Formats: sequence, C-alpha cells, structure tokens
Amino acid sequence: MKTNLLSYVPYRSCSDIRNAQSGIYIIQANDESNPFMAYCHPDMKDGGIWLVIQHRFDGSLNFYRNWKEYRDGFGNIDEEFWIGLERIYQLTSGQPHELMVELGDFKGSYKFAHYAAFEIGNETEHYKLISVGAYHGTAGDSLSYHHNMKFTTFDRDNDIGKNRNCAVTFEGAWWYRDCHFSNLNGRYKNIENTISINWYAFNASQQGLAFS
Repeated sequence: MKTNLLSYVPYRSCSDIRNAQSGIYIIQANDESNPFMAYCHPDMKDGGIWLVIQHRFDGSLNFYRNWKEYRDGFGNIDEEFWIGLERIYQLTSGQPHELMVELGDFKGSYKFAHYAAFEIGNETEHYKLISVGAYHGTAGDSLSYHHNMKFTTFDRDNDIGKNRNCAVTFEGAWWYRDCHFSNLNGRYKNIENTISINWYAFNASQQGLAFS
C-alpha cells in the first residue's frame, strides 16, 4: 500500500502527533539528529501509536546486509524496510520507549510480544540491547535471551559464540548471543530452518514466519 507523506514538520516521536492516521511522518529524535521519514501506526486497542522500525511481509527485500546498511537503514518506508540502528538509538535514548513485536505465520496466525521497555546503545557500544522490559503477549518471549547483546552483522561479529559468526551461520543480523531464539532479519522462507525469519516461542520451532 502506497502512502502519502502526511507531515513536513518534524515530530520528536509518533506519540507527539495528535489524531494521527497511519502513514509517513517526519521524525527528528533530538536537536542534534537529522530528520527522517518514519511510518506511524495507531493502535486501535489502547489509543496509542507505534513507530514502525522494521516491516517484512513478502520477501521482496534482501535483509542479509552489512553493518553500514543496518546502521543507516535500508528499504522503502512504505514497503519492506529496516529503519536503521542509529535512528533506533536516537529515539530510545532520548525518552522511554516500549516495543511491540507483531508476527504472523504462513497459515494466517497472528501473535504479538509486548515489552514494557526498549533501548539500545550507540555505535561505540555496537548498538547493545540495553533494555528489554517485562513481557506480555501471545507470541512468547524470544527476546529476553538477547538482552545485553551487541548487534552482529556478517561483517561485524559481536556475538559471544566461539569459532563462528552467528549472522553468517543464520544469514541474518541481530543481537545474537550464542546464537538466537529470535532472528527477525533472517531469510524470508516458508520452511523450518534456523536461517528463516523466526521467533522460537511463536510455536516452539524454527518455522519461518511470513510477517514481522
């Protein structure tokens, strides 16, 4: 779905937008950061609004990318995309944020995982996953295992596994430990395989997911 740009005035976050509709807005996390386009999505259940940091739904975009691309972001904001680690850092370090992980499988099942806090460090800290708050939801908790881990790409090995780079082994990029219970930047494949887009607790398997 193509969406018109709804605002040319920067907001600090999606939550600052009154009566927001789903669409693209200009966000500037702080005075020192550069404005960027972000997709804001209202939550009809609780009246809140979410800034989308990753969107996968058809496999049209290759997510097996290097450190620079994950730092800066890639893809189109109204299609599949990754918003960029630097932007996530600027957003989450400036004010408290929560995280909502929405997931769907190839059979049409939908589940979610909500975390009461979410923050990552800066590039010097390798965008470490500093904060993962209390979980509730239907998808199960497949993120807390990655708490305090640095981000890893195929050209920047920051996981704690020995004799391998988890991003290379599992063809993704993530806050790998040794190695993962979630791999949302893995390959878009409808197969049970650890290289796929995966959230292990979704169905206690490595079955690839269709949406995140």
